[in-house]
Amino acid sequence: MELPDERTLRELVQRYASLIERFGEDLGSRPMVLPNGRFFPDVFTGDLPSVSRLLRRMQEHAGMADIPIELGVYDPEQAKAEACGTGACGSCAAPGVSPELAAARLVDLGDAWRLNIAPAEAKNPVVLTAALARALGHVFLLEERSAERPIEDPLEVSVELTAVALGFGTLLLSGAYLYQKSCGGPNVACLTALGLEELSVAFALFCQQGGHSMRKARAELEVTQREQLSEAETWALSNPEVTRLLGSDPLRLVLGDFELSAPRSWVARLLRGVGSASRVSPAS
Repeated sequence: MELPDERTLRELVQRYASLIERFGEDLGSRPMVLPNGRFFPDVFTGDLPSVSRLLRRMQEHAGMADIPIELGVYDPEQAKAEACGTGACGSCAAPGVSPELAAARLVDLGDAWRLNIAPAEAKNPVVLTAALARALGHVFLLEERSAERPIEDPLEVSVELTAVALGFGTLLLSGAYLYQKSCGGPNVACLTALGLEELSVAFALFCQQGGHSMRKARAELEVTQREQLSEAETWALSNPEVTRLLGSDPLRLVLGDFELSAPRSWVARLLRGVGSASRVSPAS
């Protein structure tokens, strides 16, 4: 597995730091949400009440329980009647999502949001949770937007980085590389705008900043995601200054005032630390 090129890595750091700099207080200290019974203890049967419970659970994890969001079922005919000028919030498309569904995903009801889910999405928990994670990231940005600081383009990137910052990185990683079997043979679906490589880096930044165990995340992911996440963790551990600045001075990262080091193995990092210590003269 490979990491993104250095230019992309710098852009990811800057974009993620921009979210932290702007929304850090509102984001708060979010848990690393894992796709297991601890975070999702409710019985799921694929019906509308189950999806509604799942949405409420995810809102709680994201610290968004106070935002009124109602669940709707995507109806193509209804979507035609709700164009952007009459309440729809605008398109935030991921690969594999029809433009019609993307445009109808969120509807601004004035004092609440309606989040529309296609019936087929409820049949697969990875597809569903990735869709809900992206939608909640979008709602967060829309709730916090201002004329002075509009949402950064591309919208899809801002939405998914926000979803990572809200704690949903593992759900997006699962959706970024979904191996499926079909009558036409195996295929890989991507349900995110960012690729697995970019999402793994953003998730590594989230974990390092929040002190979350990436080992626990890897235990819940498929082999491809585990391998990519290991690469991202090595990179993040090789760049501790980025983590430090995320917590103390994210604006420096936004402005590009940082350097990136190439990933080093834990042995190389250990030896580098020993070498640095040996060059420090003891106090007399």
